[in-house]
This record gives sequence, C-alpha cells and structure tokens, in this order.
Amino acid sequence: MNSNHTLAKELEHHLISGFNKQIKRVQEPGHSLYHYTSLNSLMGMIETNRLWMSKGTFLNDSSELVYFSGVLKNVISKMVIPEKVSLWNLFTEKLEKALDHFMKEIVESGFEVYIFSMSQTEDSLALWYNYARGDGYNIGFSAADLLGKVSAHPDSSAALHGFVVYNKQEQEAVLTNFLLDSFELVSGYEAEQVAAALPNHFFSMIVSCAIFFKDTSFKSEEEYRIAIIGGGKEDDKVKFRARHGVIIPYIEVEFEERLPISHITIGPKNNIDIAKSGVEHYIKSKGYDLDKISVSKSVAALRY
Repeated sequence: MNSNHTLAKELEHHLISGFNKQIKRVQEPGHSLYHYTSLNSLMGMIETNRLWMSKGTFLNDSSELVYFSGVLKNVISKMVIPEKVSLWNLFTEKLEKALDHFMKEIVESGFEVYIFSMSQTEDSLALWYNYARGDGYNIGFSAADLLGKVSAHPDSSAALHGFVVYNKQEQEAVLTNFLLDSFELVSGYEAEQVAAALPNHFFSMIVSCAIFFKDTSFKSEEEYRIAIIGGGKEDDKVKFRARHGVIIPYIEVEFEERLPISHITIGPKNNIDIAKSGVEHYIKSKGYDLDKISVSKSVAALRY
C-alpha cells in the first residue's frame, strides 16, 4: 500500500502542474509588464537590483483574500459526488477546515504572502491613480527576462506567477477542476492516508488560488503577479516603508544582475520639465544603457 509520504508528494506534484495549467502565464516573446510605483520605490529597486514585494494584506485591495472564501464556498455547495460518499464527506470536511484555517491566518497574522504587482497596461489612468497617485512612475520590464530570473532565484520554490483571474465563472471552473482532480487522485488510497495528506494540500491550493483571484471590478487592471509564500521563513527579511501615509511591510528579492528594465514612464500629474532628464541621468549612473531603456511622459489625461 502506498505511504502517506507518497500521497503527499503526488498531491504536491498535482498542485504544481495544475496551477501551471489553470493559471495563465506570459507566453509571447517581447511581452512587457508594468509596475506602477512611487519615485522612492523606483530608485530603491534600481539602487539595489531588488524587487520590493509588499505584504498581500497591505495592498489597496486586501479584501481579495477574503473574497476568495465566498467563491470556494459556492463551489463546494454545487459539487456532488454520488460515488464514494464517505470519502467525499471526508474530502469536503478537510477542505472546509483548511479554509477556516486560512481565514484565521488572515485575521491573526495577516498571512505571509508577498506580492509584486504588474499590469499589461502601459499607461492606465486607473492604475496611475490607485498605485502611484498620478505623479509616480511605472517601470516596464521585459517579461521573459524578469520571470526567467524569478524562476532561477533561490527562493523560486516558494514563488508563483501568473495573470490574475477576474471572471467568477472562470474562478469556479479552476477550483472545480483542482478539486475533482484531487479527489480522483486520493480515491486510490485508504481513508487514514487521505485524512493525513489533505490538510496541507488543501491549504496550499487555497493559498495559491486566493492570490490570483480578484473581484471582476478590478478587471481593468489586467494584473500579472509574482507572489512569494512566506510561511514564517521571511520574518527576518521583512522591511518597512512609508506609502500614502501607511507603513507597508515588504521583502526584497535580489538579483545578481541589473533589473531587466525596458521602459520607464513618468506619471501624468508630474509636469516638472526636468523629470525625464533626471530619470535618464539616474539610470545611466547606475550602469543602465539608455539605448535599451526608453523614458517617456504619460499621455493619460487625469480628471479629478
């Protein structure tokens, strides 16, 4: 009979392969992704060759982790497995307990996930206002180069990346597929083995999906995320910065080489004539090639 360790490994592999199949990733060569931020953050990342990843519960839309709970509960209520009723009851019991544990983590510890948010949209009025207050900057990254560096990073085993899912039907389909595939996998094991392996599997599944599910009202952001799940391992790495009058916990992900920046855009409220020249002088002083990085002013028209 297969051991608990074997089932846990199978479930882990199933989760990773399922995530890569269900959550879309950048595929096209030459694709760019844009990070909207403040001037201080832009300079800090360029100065250190590090991405600054904010704690998930401190993002503008921190309620998204709670939003996920409602989606999952709706999926569970719709699912019926006529065969193997006792195993299905055990399966859903462990799933509901894992969800309760997840929600408790959010309330008690703020949940240790750190996120670097980007967008497919190069010059978005909504993103300028929400994340850079109109007078910030956005950094355009070569997606293939940036994500390749993330995948090769020593912390990559704890890192996930992909497009955020906004459509509720698509979200429910992702969860349903995960759950049905998981149930099929555990059906070949004894109940005791299943009961031992499911809590960690379900918690990992919930965490992975919750990070990439958002309410449809945020759809215009067209967000692409890199997320690192801490599990307490990042505690000694946490730093703090001020943002819009709030103290934000964040971690830094260091790269050996310079960040793969292809473009920098100056926010639409920044009407200082020397802003463009200042950015160009600064990035050149840090060893970046101005022939490979363009700097421009936003053409988005802000209306306040």
